Amino acid sequence: MKIEFVYFDLGNVIVSFDPKIAVNNVATRFGVDAAMAEQAIYISGLQDRFEHGHVTGEEYARIVRDALAVSDAQMPTTALLDAISDMFTPIESMRNTVAQVDESGTRYGLLSNTCHAHWDWIARQTWQVSSLAWPVRVLSCEVSSMKPDGGIYQAAEELAGVSPASILFLDDKHENVAAAIDRGWNAVQCFGGEQAEAALKQYGVIS
Repeated sequence: MKIEFVYFDLGNVIVSFDPKIAVNNVATRFGVDAAMAEQAIYISGLQDRFEHGHVTGEEYARIVRDALAVSDAQMPTTALLDAISDMFTPIESMRNTVAQVDESGTRYGLLSNTCHAHWDWIARQTWQVSSLAWPVRVLSCEVSSMKPDGGIYQAAEELAGVSPASILFLDDKHENVAAAIDRGWNAVQCFGGEQAEAALKQYGVIS
């Protein structure tokens, strides 16, 4: 079946990222222990809750401050959210790749496990990929479901408005690709750049 809609993942497809950088940012910018910062943000499950949309940015910051025993003045919410988000690097060739999909007439969108802090930080950058306009956007923090759970795929299907068999999804994680295939989607595990371009050519979306 002809591909009528392409979903791109954000992390490692449009931008690469390293959570270790986020932890180091928090430790160095606020003078706290890195291991404690990692515990507060990631090991505790807080980042997962943030990406599910179960806590707001202010609630997230308060929980981190309480865990690290620092004050609002020592760790302002905006500064903390920027520190955890300043871990991304653009995959700039994807600007042209997405443009080719647009020029082909194939509809497309973004399907990502992310929080508003990360999304907003990336949007503020001067990168080429930051200027991409996504006609359809499915963020885990906005639909309260994260890949590979079914809820986020259902939301994506409804917004795409096409048969699952005519959707192509590019994601870097095997489990997310497998969940999409189980729903009848076409999906390829790949990273942004040459791998993503090859997948789109394989499915006849771009030439």
